[in-house]
Amino acid sequence: MLGSKIFTTADQQRFALQTGDYNPMHMDPIAARRTQAGAPVVHGIHTLLWMLDELCAQHGELAQAAALKVRFPKVIYVGDRVEARIVQRTATLLRAQACVDAMVVVSVTINLGPIPVAPPSSLCPSAALLEPRHVPADLTLQEMKELTGRISFAMQIAAMQSAFPDASRLLGAQRIAAIGCSSYLVGMIVPGLHSIYGGLELQFTTNAAPADELHFAVTAVDACFRRVQLSIAAAGLSASLTTFSRIPPVSQPPMNLIAEQVARDEFTDSIALVVGGSRGLGELTAKLVAAGGGRVIVTYASGKADADKLAAQINDWGGNCEVVAYDVRQDAQRQFEALPQAPSHLYYFATPTISRRKSGLCERDRLEEFHEFYVHGFLRVVQAGMLRAPEGLAVFYPSSVFVQERPQGMTEYAMAKSAGEILCADLARNFKKLRLLTERLPRLSTDQTASLIPTAGANSLSVMLPIVRRMHQRIPADAPSLSMPVGPAIGIVRNANIEIR
Repeated sequence: MLGSKIFTTADQQRFALQTGDYNPMHMDPIAARRTQAGAPVVHGIHTLLWMLDELCAQHGELAQAAALKVRFPKVIYVGDRVEARIVQRTATLLRAQACVDAMVVVSVTINLGPIPVAPPSSLCPSAALLEPRHVPADLTLQEMKELTGRISFAMQIAAMQSAFPDASRLLGAQRIAAIGCSSYLVGMIVPGLHSIYGGLELQFTTNAAPADELHFAVTAVDACFRRVQLSIAAAGLSASLTTFSRIPPVSQPPMNLIAEQVARDEFTDSIALVVGGSRGLGELTAKLVAAGGGRVIVTYASGKADADKLAAQINDWGGNCEVVAYDVRQDAQRQFEALPQAPSHLYYFATPTISRRKSGLCERDRLEEFHEFYVHGFLRVVQAGMLRAPEGLAVFYPSSVFVQERPQGMTEYAMAKSAGEILCADLARNFKKLRLLTERLPRLSTDQTASLIPTAGANSLSVMLPIVRRMHQRIPADAPSLSMPVGPAIGIVRNANIEIR
């Protein structure tokens, strides 16, 4: 094994300073949770340079490198333990991999041998020198087409040499600095804000160019796969980069549009506690209830800024929304004491990141995490809610069609949601004044369901509005009870206390 490393937040800050790549996917936990990764990820180029440094430190006898091919098939989360190893070595070739939990996250192929004489650069030397960016560019795919320019290295070459001394001895400090600069290009220029660095194919050359600059040109944009190909050139190298532009975070409709769908007095005299309401379906539900005249209390675990922004939108429109911190993994009764009023309605949207890197069919840690949110956390909040509102409580628990139609990699999620459905049925039997509605929602357009390739999903507003209306229906206390087993997603199963769709 070449070595192992746990990349920390301090490592992230240091590499961002060295390269200028401050993309929030790497640096901001709140912004990163709205990406496909769901949490801050390590710069791919940082992992590559660490691997090269370890490789050269242990194998100082390596011949000169002529070419380098790198792929970043999986993300590395901050805090992961990364292990690097050589998987093949000949006189002219060396292959290495970095793995997390036996899953390959970086693959590197090095062609060893003399560096060829450089051909004339195909990139325009007269391209404009771009001003340094401290905020990533937010470009459309159309705006990326045929984009060209020159960018300066964020840090002096000597500083990069000091950071990666052994790799610099093999490849040259200028080339190490240029490879680092490619991270800034991808994360801050193009694709920029919503970028994914897929890989690079690099040729080491003898070409002469300004030592502290990198030239780039967008060579192709594939709108179907949101793939953006770039060519780069700097002193001693030229390369082709494969990058992707992620679909931006999903925005929920503004209050004025939602108000067109809801009567102003539909939900008056209700106090709705929306657990996990700072974004996604929770945000939409809070807006619906507020648009109908209900009072809303939105909770957040980490996204306070998002929750405050939502409350400001609702209150500026003329609604009534408050924000309260709430963590479903902690004691619920104590947290309920902080609520300004006892809720009449409870909507439960608390969730961990749904789609994350996996190395097995069913991973215990993932299953336990989902159960903590969808079963234990839900049970705690309902019990605390009934203590605070003994006169009765209406509760919505969102299940998923994935319980039936399990996509690849969703085993633990579907298992936990299925367990949540069973819990809902038993809660309704044990709390006479609890009215519980659960529905297996279709795939909807939210941050949690975003993918690189656009995927059709149901309209969130058209799905959630009927649910909110059913939640606020007044059911007579003496309504007859009908006990039935939980059925499939199609069809409705009802009794006086529970409705499962």
